[in-house]
Amino acid sequence: MAAARAAGAAEAWAGAARMAAWRAHSYAADDAGAAAALRLDAARRPVRRAPAELLVRVHASSINPIDLAMIRGYGSRVLNAWRALEGSEGLEFPLTPGRDFVGTVAGAAPGAALTPGERVWGVLPPHRVGAHAEYVLAKDSWVSKAPENLDDLEAGGALYGGLTACAALRAAGLAPGGAGEGGRRVLLLGLGGVGHAAAQLLVRDTHHVVVSCASEQAEAAQALGAEPLDRRQEGYAESLAQAGPFDVVIDCAGQGGAGAALLPCAFGVYVTLTSPLLRQTDASGILPGTVAAAADLIQQNLAVRQPAQIASLSAWLPRVRWAFFSPRADDIALLRRRASRGHFTVCVERAWGWRHAGDAYARAARGHARGKLMIDFTAP
Repeated sequence: MAAARAAGAAEAWAGAARMAAWRAHSYAADDAGAAAALRLDAARRPVRRAPAELLVRVHASSINPIDLAMIRGYGSRVLNAWRALEGSEGLEFPLTPGRDFVGTVAGAAPGAALTPGERVWGVLPPHRVGAHAEYVLAKDSWVSKAPENLDDLEAGGALYGGLTACAALRAAGLAPGGAGEGGRRVLLLGLGGVGHAAAQLLVRDTHHVVVSCASEQAEAAQALGAEPLDRRQEGYAESLAQAGPFDVVIDCAGQGGAGAALLPCAFGVYVTLTSPLLRQTDASGILPGTVAAAADLIQQNLAVRQPAQIASLSAWLPRVRWAFFSPRADDIALLRRRASRGHFTVCVERAWGWRHAGDAYARAARGHARGKLMIDFTAP
């Protein structure tokens, strides 16, 4: 169906000011519906309106869980308020997903650090129009030269997961790239895109990393320099308890803050990337939802009854903490340096040509990907 829509719209893209873009025009009920809600449109090509903006011709972009969630309406209250504050003309629809990308600069201000024709990688915060389109606008602080030793598919799927991992480390008190701060014992729950990035950052910063993952991911964990622990094995809880105590636990598997109280191992700080904040604001409004989410965080901390294992990691702060993606320029620079030296890689499961992005979303909706799912805008 998606291919038929693509063929039917082909003539509409002939004008110089038009582009192909995958967009949703209403929210879906679930992930499968999110994949079906996307359609290939002939959209208006974005126009630079500020000196700090870059127009980028997209070569490749990844599908992240946040893309499916946003098409379901996740975070719509907060994101629409954010868009309104920035003076966005269209608050909700059409919604173009896609948070990270690689491409070439197609337009820049005179004297800009990045000039037309340069190969770049970049990232977009969730309230901005996404990169599952032929062209995208991004602030220059969200974009940098792409590492030469990552191909387009790898570079196009690197930054959202990598920057989210940086945010998780920072929330745990482990500054990514921090010199002389290694030696911590860290438990990673999950080895998806964020877990893969976090493991590389932690190992390179000389922390000891244990990864709770599926048995088929054990080899990948070892290749990253981490110690795998099969979460499906008999006696997993006992093995995890024996592997502790851990200075830090980073939840990349969607356990949420409530998972901290259920861990059989001793730990100091627990950081999760799955918070109820946007879900609460969607249900109750921004202010009441924020208050309800804060109450949830307090409850999650009160539920952790075991004593803290490390006093040195900002122990006066909450032991259960939430981390959120942030497009920090210094983190983008760190990931670029690491990638350029061969210390940061990206695993790609599969790429689809841009006309078949609907099929890529259907794969994403099934879950359990073993690498990044990519949309290739350079395909014929």
